[in-house]
Amino acid sequence: MSAAERDALLCRLADPEAPAVAVDLETVDPLLKLARDHNVLPVVTRKLAAQRSTADLRAAQDELTLLVGLSMHLRGIAAKVDRHIAERQLHAVIVKGPVFARQIYPTPSDRPFTDIDIMVAPSARGPIGELLTGLGYQLFRKPLLDHTEQNQEEKWIQPDMDALLIEVHGNLVHYQGLRRRISFGYDELMLSGKGDPSGALPQFFVTVVHAALGHKFHQLRLLVDVLQAWRRLTPDDAAALPEMARRLGLALEARLCLELIAELFALPAAAAAARRIVGGTPSALATRLVDGAAVLAAPTAFLSKVRRHAFRGLQRIVPRGAG
Repeated sequence: MSAAERDALLCRLADPEAPAVAVDLETVDPLLKLARDHNVLPVVTRKLAAQRSTADLRAAQDELTLLVGLSMHLRGIAAKVDRHIAERQLHAVIVKGPVFARQIYPTPSDRPFTDIDIMVAPSARGPIGELLTGLGYQLFRKPLLDHTEQNQEEKWIQPDMDALLIEVHGNLVHYQGLRRRISFGYDELMLSGKGDPSGALPQFFVTVVHAALGHKFHQLRLLVDVLQAWRRLTPDDAAALPEMARRLGLALEARLCLELIAELFALPAAAAAARRIVGGTPSALATRLVDGAAVLAAPTAFLSKVRRHAFRGLQRIVPRGAG
């Protein structure tokens, strides 16, 4: 099997809603390695295990059992945080991991998570800190070169179990150089859902920001999140998407994410949705810098890193709203 064929098979297996396909025994190990590299091991393992059992698959299943257990523990903590936010009517909301697993993945165990992310307005930062302190958490700061304030991202840990991580975000765009152009904080999240941050359109924009601004497309899992959020859009959401992307300043990133899921998961409808977002030279350049091959090569290839960093440079200089 060629590398291109293996990549295509990985994408098919990583798609939570695509049917499983037959896999040769000698292909299992390379696919499991790729799945780990791209953080899509849960769904790939689920599909492969339905066909056969190997020592490597059993090891992967044992690994995932621990990860799912951590996710369940974190889900209980998230429920306490949600109740606290609701009771005190705080301007804060849990985003990403547990929300994605519950709302956009048909099989929640396909999307385990290793931390809880809370988006807060400035007024909620203090009360959320008090809650976490009461739950036994401590704010972690590096002794040198700490960027907590600069990145608007607090990391809270339990001293006796630092795997139970909670991150409090003032903005999901952590890098100051990018925030000069684009911001995605509590106000933008609420805007994207017209006051309801739990809607499908806000989830879509959170996945876009996470993939394209929080990270640099370094794992396929980031785009599986985009794929699943896009699938949950209603016709009204899809119609509103281009204008909302423009208002949020996310036209470039939303268009590129849609083009990538169209290419990687063979979805012409996503390509058509991308074309409805007004774009120009920056979008065309972004597509040349970050294509499906660059994403799939991201964990190991130096050229992919160069291309994705060049895209980050493009993001810094494109005028707000341009795409």
